[in-house]
Amino acid sequence: MSLLLVRIDDRLLHGQVTQGWGSVLKPDRFVVANDTAAGSDWEKEMYETTAPEGVLVSVLSLSETGDRIREWIEAEEGILLLIENPSDALTLYRAGLMFEVLNMGGLHHRDGRKRILPYVCLDSDDIVALEDLRDHGVMIECADVPNCERKDLFECLGSTASGI
Repeated sequence: MSLLLVRIDDRLLHGQVTQGWGSVLKPDRFVVANDTAAGSDWEKEMYETTAPEGVLVSVLSLSETGDRIREWIEAEEGILLLIENPSDALTLYRAGLMFEVLNMGGLHHRDGRKRILPYVCLDSDDIVALEDLRDHGVMIECADVPNCERKDLFECLGSTASGI
């Protein structure tokens, strides 16, 4: 099969992803690419119990993710990849995990971030990483749930990017 969706969501794997995106895309496996979660047995167990019955969950470090995903794609699995932030997405891309579209679905407010959409808040480091991905030909789309209108991040930013 393929890499069905590459999604940035700071909550990683949760109900909106499993029920919303999962029910539409029907992945064989959710992959959580996150160094912190990969190092925590508790977090791994929590994510594994979040997925619907019959859907596998793998929680991997960023360094493990690319090779493992390529193996699963060669084995014809459909993968929904979850990444916590733009810097991690860029790290995976630079490590050779190529994707054409990056879905921004949930980067929530924290100090230093500016609200771009109700579900996307970015800081200057996020913008730099996303611009780098865009410059490599990756389309950055914003959509919190599958049935909402998809928006181009940089169209939403307009001149805002310079003010972040």
